[in-house]
Amino acid sequence: MKNNLLITISRQFGSSGHQIAEQLSQSLDLPLFDKDSIAQAAKDYGMYARIMTEDHPTPTNSLLYSIAANMYSLSRSGLSFEQQVSMAEEETMRNLAKEGPSIFIGRAADAVFANHPNRISFFIHAPLEWRIERITKLYHITDSKAQSMIKQMDRKRATYYAERSDTPWGHAAGYHFSIDSSMLGTAGTTEQILTFLRAYQYQE
Repeated sequence: MKNNLLITISRQFGSSGHQIAEQLSQSLDLPLFDKDSIAQAAKDYGMYARIMTEDHPTPTNSLLYSIAANMYSLSRSGLSFEQQVSMAEEETMRNLAKEGPSIFIGRAADAVFANHPNRISFFIHAPLEWRIERITKLYHITDSKAQSMIKQMDRKRATYYAERSDTPWGHAAGYHFSIDSSMLGTAGTTEQILTFLRAYQYQE
């Protein structure tokens, strides 16, 4: 494995992307960082210890927002609350990447690490009908609710990504490898990604 390999994974909601990332993490013995672990790492790093001022927006229940809220005073930074959240997250991600080869899922990681010399980016997608069936079973909800959830989450991810990259979310040209997880299932898709990574590892 290349010493500074960095794998980024973007995925459509319901495409089993997180499960695939977990399997990759186990197979490659690499740490996996998602939204929650990145937020926890930001707290552990202790980078945002300053207490927010009274004119600061009320923190949400999100750990990352709470961390960003304590980063520094808006009046002194001149940045919006959302910009502070983004800075907190991206700084944490870069610090985590410095610790060694790793996998990042979501959080527009491929855009954050666009200039990383050994970044390999993947996009996992699947037909809407397949994802609806999977989400209905996973959350025990109706097809209509599953479809609504999928569209809402995909729209949210696309918007988040658009704020950090000029390339549209899910556009094949923006990734090194794009795959339909419904064709081979979670295990099969994981194996195809591993095959790709092995080929990359041993190229001259």
